[in-house]
Amino acid sequence: MIAYEEALKIVLKNITTLEAEEKSLLKCTGQVLAEEIYSDYRLPQTDISGPDGYAVRSADIRGAGRNKPATLRIIGTVRAGQVPVRTLKPGTAMRIMTGAIVPQGADCVVRFEDTDEPENKSGPNTANPVEVKIFVSLSPRSNIRPAGSNIEKGAHLLSKGAVLGPTQISALAAVGKNRVRVVRQPVVAVIATGDELIGLGKTLSPGKTYNCNTAAIVSFIKHYGGIPRVLGIARDKKDALLAKIEKGMTADLIITSGGVAKGDYDLLRLVMDGIGKVFFSKIKMGPGASVAFGMIHENCQNGKGGLPVFCLAGPPFGCLINLETLVRPALLRMQGQQQIDHPVMKATASDSSESMIPFTFLKWTRLEDKNGQCQVGLSMQEKMGVLRAMATANSLTMVPGGAKIRQGDLVLVLPLDWRRSQFSLGVPE
Repeated sequence: MIAYEEALKIVLKNITTLEAEEKSLLKCTGQVLAEEIYSDYRLPQTDISGPDGYAVRSADIRGAGRNKPATLRIIGTVRAGQVPVRTLKPGTAMRIMTGAIVPQGADCVVRFEDTDEPENKSGPNTANPVEVKIFVSLSPRSNIRPAGSNIEKGAHLLSKGAVLGPTQISALAAVGKNRVRVVRQPVVAVIATGDELIGLGKTLSPGKTYNCNTAAIVSFIKHYGGIPRVLGIARDKKDALLAKIEKGMTADLIITSGGVAKGDYDLLRLVMDGIGKVFFSKIKMGPGASVAFGMIHENCQNGKGGLPVFCLAGPPFGCLINLETLVRPALLRMQGQQQIDHPVMKATASDSSESMIPFTFLKWTRLEDKNGQCQVGLSMQEKMGVLRAMATANSLTMVPGGAKIRQGDLVLVLPLDWRRSQFSLGVPE
């Protein structure tokens, strides 16, 4: 049995970032950029209008106001995407839409709101006026977005290692990037083990258990950017388990659940010892203390000389904690993520708890904001049952081995980021 920190070091030492691939920009959300991005264009390419309004000469509206409007002759309209062909001369104005090119001769744009343009109109001005009254005086360059104000040609836009979210995707699209190089998503083979397991949708009979671990693992892989490959259930026979593992050898990672303890039918360690190396098979942290990590070397088909394998705990509570604490950083490392440490925060215990085991125990908990203070209850599992607590938890709270935590003490909490927020408010009944 080794410390969790040591186990994590071993995992990360044997996990490498995958190679890059070129993909369509629209398929890269959540992936890590594998190249430096520079703009091929100056954006905007020319001066454009900020609001809908009138392109005018600032000299023609100097001193204008509500009580003393400037009256200009309208000589046309410029829409977004249209190149104006007329030049503004003294005493003239041109209607202009947001994002349209400012015509030559104009040096500012007056908003419709500052003119006698009809309010609450629908579509183009059907009145087709020949004149417009201007009620404001503006300085040159007012309401104009200068050429290159968004980005200059050749300017650096994004660095290698950036995670592509909606804002990054938008920026890449704005400079015309249709395809980019990103770190490849890992393909993860998923195997459940155990004679007691049955598939979802079947009638539960005495002695049988639904294969919930596969569902959890698949969901977890997808959430953290991987591509799951479900290989089904391996029964408690060495040959059956080995056959499933061999099917997964073309993947980038294999994750199994169950069969890693010391029972008569826990065969995973025996199988792994025959085809590779097991680095550890038990850690000083629970639930999920019985978890193994190793590398397959024999008959490895992935072309990398070694295939990492996680053998997670069979009980779903332990399996999920193994995923969160060991598999999560491995998946992030494989995808080139820079930030792989699990976020940890301090919260105030709203009740007491006592650990009877000699190593750190992780409890399913909910963070709550009470008057600006983060609080967490430690007895949710005892009150609700572990399964209900797990289903409603938004965090894992660390209870050190042998610790006595009293109400008001500070505790370390791991927020579960699959909830898409640091924590949710409210505590279930």
